[in-house]
Amino acid sequence: HGIVTPKYIDYNRRDVLATWELAEKLLDEYGKHPIDLQVTKAYSPASIGKAYLRAMGINPIMERQPDFPKEYLGYAQSAFFGGRTSAHIRKVAVPVVYTDFLSMYPTVNSLMDLWSFVTAREIKIVEHCQPEIEEFLKRLTASELFKPATWKHLTAFVRIIPDGDILPSRAKYSVESNDWQVAVNHLYAKNNDPDDALWFSLPDVVASVLLTDKVPKIVDAFRIAPHGTLRGLRPIKLRGEVCVDPRKKDFFRIVIEERKRLSSRTHLSEGEKKRLDKALKVLANATSYGIYAEMNRQESDQKVTVTCHGIDEEPYRCRVAHPDVPGEYCFPPLASLITGAARLMLSL
Repeated sequence: HGIVTPKYIDYNRRDVLATWELAEKLLDEYGKHPIDLQVTKAYSPASIGKAYLRAMGINPIMERQPDFPKEYLGYAQSAFFGGRTSAHIRKVAVPVVYTDFLSMYPTVNSLMDLWSFVTAREIKIVEHCQPEIEEFLKRLTASELFKPATWKHLTAFVRIIPDGDILPSRAKYSVESNDWQVAVNHLYAKNNDPDDALWFSLPDVVASVLLTDKVPKIVDAFRIAPHGTLRGLRPIKLRGEVCVDPRKKDFFRIVIEERKRLSSRTHLSEGEKKRLDKALKVLANATSYGIYAEMNRQESDQKVTVTCHGIDEEPYRCRVAHPDVPGEYCFPPLASLITGAARLMLSL
């Protein structure tokens, strides 16, 4: 570039006009969402998802329950392993079958009835329930997991001494990289020592039981349970079309089911149906996982001291270069259960 010509000026003016025309269309689309979010603050689909939750009267769990026990947040966070991509056979051409789940995260949310936690007045901890969990795992079969009612029992976390159990782990799997990555492997504790016991979501432990046909050695467990319903919940229309009453309906289920019912909305044009379909899909994905796992890295010129919960029995302090601050709707127990349940789906 570097040379200004009449042709270049015409191109530049057309480029600005095209950008403005697109902005007008986007603002028109944005105006169909009944949310109170300044347009320049809509950084991502998650921003819009959070605004919808606020519009329904659902404030963040940690905002309404700031005294939630930090040690249990730590246990749940240590059991968190995000999404993964893996291949068992590499650099060899083999036959494959492409398969896909319909809205995986909203589906497991609905199966475990996590909407009742999102809208709960209070979430309580049921401590030291390992006998109940062990009994549940001993009688569990794969066929039981094809009954939706079974999934409502999975909202728990288990501390086990791994002994060949197939579980997610975080490690340095590449000699060329210093990155820590997630994989699902046979896992062993050194010398079968109780001090090496680790926390996992119950869905991850269920998957291991299915794959190994053995119940791991459990040293502790806790369950989370919703109590009551938030006051002031309000119904809302997604994109001005799909009504959701958070007091009566499971948001995650409604969004997916309404996508499938779009053909029955005869008052909408085909273009409007396509835009509503995309809006529902993005909204479902944005509010069914990421916002509960959001951590924001804080840049720092020097190391700062933080308090860590979850790995040891007692909290400890350490110094880190760039600490993470939880996002607005971050709640580790939900994030860990959702990703663990997705891995359980894959195991099935």
